[in-house]
Amino acid sequence: MAVDRHAYSAAQVLRDPWPGALLALGSVLVLLLGVFYPTFRSMVTTWSNTETYTHGFLIVPIVLFVLWRQRHALARLTPQPAPVAAVALGGLAFLWMLGELVDVWSVRQFSVVLMIPVLVWLILGARIAWQMKFPLGYLLFAVPFGEFLVQPLMVYTADFTVAMVRLTGIPVYRDGMYFTLPTGNWSVVEACSGIRYLIASVALGTLYAYLMYRSWRRRLLFLAFAITLPILANGLRAYMIVMIGHLSDMQLAVGVDHLLYGWVFFGIVIFLMFWVGSFWREDTPRPLQPNAAGPQPAPRSRGSNHLVATTVLAMGVLVAAPAYAAWIDREDRWSAPDLGALPERVGQWQLTDAEPDWAPLYHHARDEWQGSYAAGGDAVGVYVGVYAEQNRHGKMVTWANTLIERNSDDWRQRSGGRG
Repeated sequence: MAVDRHAYSAAQVLRDPWPGALLALGSVLVLLLGVFYPTFRSMVTTWSNTETYTHGFLIVPIVLFVLWRQRHALARLTPQPAPVAAVALGGLAFLWMLGELVDVWSVRQFSVVLMIPVLVWLILGARIAWQMKFPLGYLLFAVPFGEFLVQPLMVYTADFTVAMVRLTGIPVYRDGMYFTLPTGNWSVVEACSGIRYLIASVALGTLYAYLMYRSWRRRLLFLAFAITLPILANGLRAYMIVMIGHLSDMQLAVGVDHLLYGWVFFGIVIFLMFWVGSFWREDTPRPLQPNAAGPQPAPRSRGSNHLVATTVLAMGVLVAAPAYAAWIDREDRWSAPDLGALPERVGQWQLTDAEPDWAPLYHHARDEWQGSYAAGGDAVGVYVGVYAEQNRHGKMVTWANTLIERNSDDWRQRSGGRG
């Protein structure tokens, strides 16, 4: 019996579930971007304004490049919607809403980025999502995260630098993050912490390990190397800059060349890291087993109705959390409390007209007191902020509320630890 090859190909195309699945996935991803646009915009703003996270602009192109490399392996799989993934999607939407209510950007950003692999799982199925696990997981590097490491990295850098200077035989006096050599004064600030080198090294090292190794053991070992090396190298970089400044009588490495030396040194460190890693590379692709029967028609999926229902379910979950958050914050449902005026006298303390020397940088309080009291030659400042019945723009626990201005030169931490 003769078979019309062209007719067979047309029938195969009609049964191919990929076009419809990709259309559904594209639709929910566009909706995700639109509904959570402020969260995505906050990430891009951070990439633009903070040098530590400028690598975020490269994450999506890298992910698309890796997916393109996987296109042949993905084409052999058949999309099968997985409605069970809607539970995970709902959990992430709820987590985003909690981040919205307490105004924590990192929670919102991680939530929306994690929604992307869950949507792939929901629309295309578990097998395809697992095949795409690396590029989907690599999206997490787009989230501006890691500021909590700045302080411990600054302490490490100061400890390492001072120890190496003393080991060199040069006397040095240290006071917190400040230290003095016979030729001049130095300080370890946020830019000296090496956080930007560490984050960039981990992002590049993760991609390198995926592309160059096949075994998980080698990948994890190289990733540990990519984490450890920039931390050690940053301490050495700080020591070298201090020594250059000291030996040149503070003529070199004290201005813009300070930063130039840092980036040049980091480039050399990354080159050495990749060079060392190349000795154990195993990036030769595994040979593909030829299919003697030729391309086979795709297995029949559960039907377009099932895909449409799953897509509608995903859209409903995506819209629900922002809609509920907007409903909560649509208006102030309670009148702001009124503290009235500051009491003229509290025990032996008398209210004065003097302006307080300091007040915490807390914003959007429902009402507040601020003033100065004096008694027996002593003076104190008083600040009371009320955050009862908080609304969207009246939260106490937010990143913006701090005791002192970040990066302020007027204040210095003298000690740390548990209270």
